[in-house]
Amino acid sequence: MALNRNHSEGGGVIVNNSESILMTYDHIEISFSDIEPMPDAFKGTKKGSVFLTPYRVIFVSKGKDVMQSFMMPFYLLKDCEIKQPVFGANYIKGTVKAEAGGR
Repeated sequence: MALNRNHSEGGGVIVNNSESILMTYDHIEISFSDIEPMPDAFKGTKKGSVFLTPYRVIFVSKGKDVMQSFMMPFYLLKDCEIKQPVFGANYIKGTVKAEAGGR
């Protein structure tokens, strides 16, 4: 996973030359829990867009936030569940592990 490495100043997303964007979703909310201690960049609910590539999911926030982008490679995603509550929006819940030796 990587924080603030996959966005452009104009609000777009940056992908590798060998990568393509398969799907884009706007009006997405992302939140984090079970992080001790919780860094400021992960506090609260973030709003923005999600970009799906063959290798990873990239979230790019809307507006000026400490978290401008958050990247999650598929191989670091664990225990993903799709939730479809009767009252409320559908959502995906899962765990993202930090990469060994990552920053």
